[in-house]
Amino acid sequence: MYLDFFGLKENPFNLVSDPRFMYYSESHCDAMSHLLYGVRERKGIILMLGEAGTGKTTLVRATLEMLKSTRVTTSVILNPILSRTEEFFEAMLRGFGLDGFKHNNVEMLDVLQRFLRQQHRRNLIPVLIVDEAQELSKPLLEQIRMLSNLEQDGQKLMQFVLASQPEMSDRLDTFELRALRQRIVVRCRLKPLNAQESWQYIHSRLLIAGSDGRQIFQPEAVEVMYTFSGGIPRLLNSIADNCLLAAYARNEKLVDPHTVQQVVEHLELTEVTVDTGSPAAIHQDVMRASATWKEVVNDIRTGQVPEALKQFVENLQSPTQMKPAQALSAAVQRGE
Repeated sequence: MYLDFFGLKENPFNLVSDPRFMYYSESHCDAMSHLLYGVRERKGIILMLGEAGTGKTTLVRATLEMLKSTRVTTSVILNPILSRTEEFFEAMLRGFGLDGFKHNNVEMLDVLQRFLRQQHRRNLIPVLIVDEAQELSKPLLEQIRMLSNLEQDGQKLMQFVLASQPEMSDRLDTFELRALRQRIVVRCRLKPLNAQESWQYIHSRLLIAGSDGRQIFQPEAVEVMYTFSGGIPRLLNSIADNCLLAAYARNEKLVDPHTVQQVVEHLELTEVTVDTGSPAAIHQDVMRASATWKEVVNDIRTGQVPEALKQFVENLQSPTQMKPAQALSAAVQRGE
């Protein structure tokens, strides 16, 4: 409703995870670096923790985009609420493109092992990514631990990325999961945005959505948004979207603190204790046309990732590959 009014081409604050709108805060850059490092160096199990709404799913999708056309083959489970190990194996094999090989656990494990050995011979890196991993049952977590033991020539045959909410740490501290905890070599944590990052986050999404650079949010308005969101991107999106709608309804081209206050009351959000700093100073820092900011804006507009992250995938480039299911079928026919 408000796109033309604010000079936008698409919704800048959609709650759907979209890697095009990925904002690389210091915490997000650090987390992606850990994910790519763990995969590249075949470290086995990689754990990424983050509160709900901090952008774990978006980061996973952005990482997958970066890994396209590399030596990494991925299987993704976005909804891990699975009741049986058979469902887990079926979802994993389907993600690797191995449909039609599902009968029972023993047979599916045999198919998986042959696939992993084949990938190893071709110097490819299979990765299973599980989002919302805190929902995994203990039997499935134990299954992941056992699969992480598969090795050949001193290398892990399969890598695992578990994206989870912080309560996973408490689960891993239990006696029953101590063996899994010991196998998690790489850990990272997504943190909420700070005050300046929240400013940059809002402006970056407006730019990606086609904004011509006009100011839409007053600095003091963003301060209120940050105070009630605690720097959680999902909450910032919800507040910002409702603020634009409210301002549009009033025919106001600029979102002020009063509008934000009404929105957060309507959303029944409570104030979070955060260090906001000086809103005017933060606004100046963000909008200053420094070389660094120009580079960030250019990366945002062109859909690129920060240069510092690109080095992590340089040695993962891969020639055109045969599709996994076709390759496995050919190997089976040859008796491999």
